[in-house]
Amino acid sequence: MLSQKEALRRKFAQADFTDDVMFGLIMSQPEICKRFLQAVLPAYDFDHIKVTPQKYLKTSYVTRAGRLDLLCTNENGTQFNVELQMVDEHNLAKRSRYYHALLANNMLAPGEDYQNLKETYVIFLCGFDPFGLGWAVTDYQMTANHGKHILGDGTHMLILNAKGDWREVNDELKGIFQLVLKQRATYGHLGLEIARNIKDFKESKAGGGKYMALAGEFWENVWEDAREEGRKEMVPLLVKALMDSGKQEPEIMTYLETELGLSKDEAQEYYQLAMTKA
Repeated sequence: MLSQKEALRRKFAQADFTDDVMFGLIMSQPEICKRFLQAVLPAYDFDHIKVTPQKYLKTSYVTRAGRLDLLCTNENGTQFNVELQMVDEHNLAKRSRYYHALLANNMLAPGEDYQNLKETYVIFLCGFDPFGLGWAVTDYQMTANHGKHILGDGTHMLILNAKGDWREVNDELKGIFQLVLKQRATYGHLGLEIARNIKDFKESKAGGGKYMALAGEFWENVWEDAREEGRKEMVPLLVKALMDSGKQEPEIMTYLETELGLSKDEAQEYYQLAMTKA
């Protein structure tokens, strides 16, 4: 049976842009995050952008129901939550609603006027077409049943669909889509730069340690939550997170057995429980 350390080493060796931990490490670099958001929302000014550290996200933006992948704030206070989604769990609309509430809850001080709420963007970068519409980039906002009046509550859900029609997509975003589809980046410059960044990170002396520390801390935090709140609630969330990162059943079973110390029968029970809740 693989040790947790060996399992993390293998995960690191196989990690690419679609790996949950690697995605966070690469995209949390301010310059890369800035260029990604500029490709998605060219009308916005991202000259001055703040990327919230992962450690802060874990303490201030984590609840039993979910944790943010990446949070950025521009100089006007607009917040951009970027989520990598590789497996279709048929819940993006409800997840977007939840994430917007999470962002808004951390935006105002007690008693502060609601008018001070800034715009929030929840951006799902998907390796699938969630609604079967074929659109590569879609901005969802709340509108009236009659006419096309937009409510203007400041919330946006953006779907970036790598399987969609690329004809109206700029080259920088096409390069990102190629990485999501596990292809070599040939469009624009950002995708190629990210691929090189990942290669350099994996070859550096500090890269493996940093990756394994972050990955290990993530799973340890989940398991601590599981001990405190009940395994039957938390372990299925862990299974869903693994599925979300593209892991298949054998890999998930290995994680449950090696990292959480579950027996094969226990791991199978939790896997089936997660599938029934999917």
